[in-house]
Amino acid sequence: MKVVIFNTFYFPKFIGGAEISVQLLAEGLVKSGHDVSVITFGRYNETETLKGVNVIRLKQRNIFSSFENEKRPSYLKILWHLIDSFNPTYYFTIKNLLKTIKPDVVHTNNIQGFSPFLWLLIKYLKYPLVHTLRDYYLLCHRNNLYSENCNCTKLCSDCKVTHTVKKNLAAVPDCIVGISNFILEKHEEYIPQLSNNSTTVIYNAVDKPTVTSTLSKNGKIIFGYIGRISEDKGVEYLLKEISHINKNLKSDFKILLAGNGEPEYIEHLKKYLKGIDYEFLGLVNPANFYSKIHVSIVPSLWFEPFGRIVIEALSYSVPVCLSKMGGLGELYNPACTWAFDPEKNQLTDVLENIINHKEEIAYKKSNCISHAEKFSATRYVSEYTSIYNKVITGLTPVSKSEAYEFNMGALE
Repeated sequence: MKVVIFNTFYFPKFIGGAEISVQLLAEGLVKSGHDVSVITFGRYNETETLKGVNVIRLKQRNIFSSFENEKRPSYLKILWHLIDSFNPTYYFTIKNLLKTIKPDVVHTNNIQGFSPFLWLLIKYLKYPLVHTLRDYYLLCHRNNLYSENCNCTKLCSDCKVTHTVKKNLAAVPDCIVGISNFILEKHEEYIPQLSNNSTTVIYNAVDKPTVTSTLSKNGKIIFGYIGRISEDKGVEYLLKEISHINKNLKSDFKILLAGNGEPEYIEHLKKYLKGIDYEFLGLVNPANFYSKIHVSIVPSLWFEPFGRIVIEALSYSVPVCLSKMGGLGELYNPACTWAFDPEKNQLTDVLENIINHKEEIAYKKSNCISHAEKFSATRYVSEYTSIYNKVITGLTPVSKSEAYEFNMGALE
């Protein structure tokens, strides 16, 4: 099968979990014997082969390139997003690429930069089309439905402008895949046109690491956070909750925080850590990080579409204390995770319970790998291959409710 995958960025350019998920899928399809091309953005127009995947990089065509991730004035950002809502400037380039490759199916993922106009072109050329919702691009031009330190309960005026254009194209793909039930339902809330699509849920995958955590059970409990050091990721909320832990327990644990953040913001966060053993590690290798901690904490405040960081920790045999926000709640399993509602400030109580019942860590640790295996790359590639075959043959892919019940059943 010839598969063309579109994603805004691709290895070695990483912004978040989407790039990892797309890379796992592309390389997994190649290992399964399929011919895979990824069309993405780069600094220049160029082509290379990475682990059997034909990677085609295009220079962005807008008033500036988001590939460089430079700070821009607000008015330029607004103009960029307006153009991106319906940008036909790639028409001839992508048309020629697709006619040369002659794919059996086209799979779009994050399409910021390409714009939803891409879908019209693909269907004009009569290729079967699958689209995976990995962020909130169709609803929010910031992609996260998060503004002024809170989740958006409705679309703001500037997002409504771009959303009005995008939503009218949402019925074009033959099948819409959500990486969680939550993200699919959130889109259906704002885009009734999705009822014209076949929809399904396919959870992301995680590579099996070559090593797992074997940290000693003696001494302090080491809690860990890895990810972007920012408000929406819940880092400040986490440290506030930690500061409220009973003073008699504060000498029983340490917190390690890994990831990039603004230096001023990190200094601001340290005010919550008086009397607490902590380290800010900066960017670190995940294997090294997970080898240093007993429990990973995922305190996200925004509507996480999925939560790759959870299954990554589990794959290293590290149990997870996770927020219930967005798709994260679907990853909860009492055998290897703890869950809390950040809107009810439950984290302090959960952490105190972990400190007072250290034996739970060993129990949950023993179940991590078996749960992580439910998110194997083999399962992931197989589910997408099944969807591709169904849209190619014109069959209706499994419904969202059926897929959700299957996936959740597999995770129990």
